[in-house]
Amino acid sequence: MTPGPATPPVTRPLTELDDVPWAELRHCYGPATEVPSQLRDLTSPDEATRAKAWYRTESNLYHQGNVYEATPHAVPFLLHLLADEATPGRKKLLWYLTVLVTGEDDSQWFPDGFDTARIEGWPVETATYEAVGAGVPAVVVPLLDHDDPETAALAAMLAAWFPAHAPLVLPALRRLCARPLPRPQRATALIALGLLAGAAGDRSDTALLERTLAGGDAPDRWAAAVALARITAPDIQPSAIGVLTAELGAICADPDAYEMTARTHFCNGDVGELILRTLDRLPPERRGTARDCLVRTLRQIEQQDSEPSEAADRAATLAVYALPTEQVSGAEALTTFQRAVLQALLGSERIWASGDLGLFLSDEYGLPDTPDALKAWLDSP
Repeated sequence: MTPGPATPPVTRPLTELDDVPWAELRHCYGPATEVPSQLRDLTSPDEATRAKAWYRTESNLYHQGNVYEATPHAVPFLLHLLADEATPGRKKLLWYLTVLVTGEDDSQWFPDGFDTARIEGWPVETATYEAVGAGVPAVVVPLLDHDDPETAALAAMLAAWFPAHAPLVLPALRRLCARPLPRPQRATALIALGLLAGAAGDRSDTALLERTLAGGDAPDRWAAAVALARITAPDIQPSAIGVLTAELGAICADPDAYEMTARTHFCNGDVGELILRTLDRLPPERRGTARDCLVRTLRQIEQQDSEPSEAADRAATLAVYALPTEQVSGAEALTTFQRAVLQALLGSERIWASGDLGLFLSDEYGLPDTPDALKAWLDSP
């Protein structure tokens, strides 16, 4: 990558676009000579021109999970546009800057903000992360107080990937959480609070989250449980585990209907993924609590007025969320929560009756296809 100045500017006005040696930099498709015109077109009064510029910018500077040597040089200009209230599509800028940091699927970096060790030895990724992070104090933090809840929530999600800035971000994030936010913005703000407070070792928000866990509505409660787990780990409260597993039960009861309602911006909106990444952090002494909660969830599934095959489908949905995508090599490779899921399945009779659950576990994961065989496998050394 062509070296930049010793101290790169946080933001750069578009009048300085031609000061960057774009012809010496590369993006996804070659020399980055057209980047200046594309960035200028992002401010065009013509919507079609802006749409075309966004399409080109997104594809050139970020493609299939990759950033390029031109990308960090473009970030100060993107931050300048974000800071300007007159810029069209500022929410898209927040989303795009988050994508530049996290990749196509932000769940790969969750649950603890951005782990910079993941990009050690990757100079372009490191430079992009640092360029975006430089804009958090002056550009992103003020947006946490924005009147538009969606803008503020997207700013919270972006800030969550920069734990080094937690002391500066947390006061503004607390103000955001105190506002009467709609869904899914409130859940996003609560989770961001937990991520950054947890990263900073700051437990001053514990009482707020415990109150929300005890008395909030359903979206607030599971989001508060995710946040509380980050702050209190490894001493995750049984009440938080119960709320999280109950939410998994709601997902399993009707996955399609559940996913039709937006609930958070994290993990691309996949609440199941978010919850399981939280429960996977459970220490061994919390395994029994998780298993007890899962047993209650499976009992509810069994008691629903449905055929055994439908109950098996719902239990399989839980297994899909919990187990890895590849086949499991041995019981010792299971996480604490994965083991708890499989142990909970053992106590369910009706969901095994059709044989569908056993067939699914065998075909998808190479696991034993009967309760007795699965128990023996789990108990094997």
